[in-house]
Amino acid sequence: MAERTTCLVVGGGPAGMVLGLLMARAGVEVTVLEKHADFLRDFRGDTVHPSTLQLLDELGLAEEFARLPHTKLEQVVFPTGDGGTVTVGDFRRLPVPYPYIAMTPQWDLLDLLADAGRRERRSRCGCRPR
Repeated sequence: MAERTTCLVVGGGPAGMVLGLLMARAGVEVTVLEKHADFLRDFRGDTVHPSTLQLLDELGLAEEFARLPHTKLEQVVFPTGDGGTVTVGDFRRLPVPYPYIAMTPQWDLLDLLADAGRRERRSRCGCRPR
């Protein structure tokens, strides 16, 4: 089967999906090529950091992301041997719009980005099994 595209992004991870979306929004015909048929597999991390949350907001995807199942991690706290705790990180102190880490399955984030890319008029962005 022969297909043509203006831009080919190899890899449908977070970076590849965001690149595909940005290219599509710039009016470039783009195809994101992913070796798997879907995103339902184990990943190295299911964290979405404050800077990524801000990027999603700037892309107009914050409301969609907020509807995904996720947990907000505002602090990193460890128990001590005496029954107390020690806080090693407090994201609430960051001067950013989203002062937390969102814990969400990465496949949900990738599906959100793929869906956003597919909505672009000239795009073929998304998870495309080969």
